Amino acid sequence: MRCSRYRQALSARIDGEAPGVDDAALDAHVATCDECRAWVESVGALVARMDVPATPDLDPAVLVTLMQGANQPKARMLSLGEWRIVMGVVGVLQLVTAWPGVMLHDGHASEHLAHELTTWDLGLAVGFILLAFMPSRAWGALPVVAVLVVALVGTSVADLATGHALLGRELVHLLEVAGLGCLWVLARRVPRSSVVVRLA
Repeated sequence: MRCSRYRQALSARIDGEAPGVDDAALDAHVATCDECRAWVESVGALVARMDVPATPDLDPAVLVTLMQGANQPKARMLSLGEWRIVMGVVGVLQLVTAWPGVMLHDGHASEHLAHELTTWDLGLAVGFILLAFMPSRAWGALPVVAVLVVALVGTSVADLATGHALLGRELVHLLEVAGLGCLWVLARRVPRSSVVVRLA
């Protein structure tokens, strides 16, 4: 008898129906056939996962289709370590792209103002790099970084709309948005450290 016939009988037994095959023969086959034994374990796990009683009218073909869907590999998510690497890379890229602003003298802003804005970008870049090494600080840094990035992006959009900024130079803020996204992921994956405040 082929395995497909045994699996139909096993499915009937799981559904509470008569299997149509001698129980002793069915048990003996499952004991000697690794594939059918694995099939029974998978069906049992699926029924337990569904958290519903097995229904007697469940077609074996439908059950097999459900099992195949449950066994499909899930999309791989980045690990915490990989997200830290991504954040470090974003910080380094921002550091490299923001550094030339220290020598900026092109008339779009006063030299002092250009240096101050560049210092903010450089500080944020260094912050991203440090947070990649210390992800436990992510929750504490998140509000400050979020406000800073939202403010920078908001002013950039306003300046682009009024013609006071050049699109090519403002694209550097996409790295800041990417860094904020990485920081959010790190904050979600690292438990918040408990802070005890003692009053003297």
